[in-house]
Amino acid sequence: MHCLFYCPKACETWSRLGLVDFFPAADSSFADWFFNLRDRSSTDQICKIVCTMWNVWIARNGMVFEGKVFSPPTVAILADRDSQRVKEAWTSGTTSPSSGSVGLPSQSGSSRSTTLSPPGPYSKVVHCDGSFVSDAQVAAYGIAIANSHGQVIDGKAERFFCSSPIQAEAVAILNAVILAALDPVPTCVRSDCQRLTIALTQDPSLWPWQCRATLARIVSILCVSPWIVVEFVPRRFNAFADWIARNARLDLLPPEWIVIADLVAPLL
Repeated sequence: MHCLFYCPKACETWSRLGLVDFFPAADSSFADWFFNLRDRSSTDQICKIVCTMWNVWIARNGMVFEGKVFSPPTVAILADRDSQRVKEAWTSGTTSPSSGSVGLPSQSGSSRSTTLSPPGPYSKVVHCDGSFVSDAQVAAYGIAIANSHGQVIDGKAERFFCSSPIQAEAVAILNAVILAALDPVPTCVRSDCQRLTIALTQDPSLWPWQCRATLARIVSILCVSPWIVVEFVPRRFNAFADWIARNARLDLLPPEWIVIADLVAPLL
């Protein structure tokens, strides 16, 4: 947690926002600190803290990977701006957090992100998406697993090399199906790549040649996992998986992105 809190530039950013008193103890884990923070802090405080962590992390990655230097005053301004945007979204009805919850999963399971499609009759929904850039042939997939209330409970992201966008989408679906197969409960894997969701219902001779081997692996898993269905979902309901994939490809995905998932997703 050094880069988020204790390096000099991060410390100055937190100090400018008046948030130094919320620093975690040196020997505490991120999860313990965050969930303790959720229980003892107001919604506005948690919102500002999460937005500050996000902007410090983005500034750190910009410096390490792109050589961009953001001064602590600038990072503080950006964090404060994002915090205001989140509160405006809440006020306009995008989400309705209770005090101290910031849209994170609660015991009652009442909070649901607006960028995840309704779970329907399924116990779990696995959203997946691929991100690809042709210049470097670098891709990544992003997966967000939601429970029956639509809350993000788990996920996965990984960078890899491939030669086309359709391959990236196929790898995303494959890894989503692999995760869904681990838990035999009614599960829907949702992708915004309609070409592939249709291909999975067709004869293999009609499959896109770039990803036939991947589609064959998907079908082999589906044949022995009858609790899984694969469906097309409009892109607007797959925005969070897209965000995960894009940031994973750029190596900008925060290490604790699942913890803040229900805060990030409504903003996309």
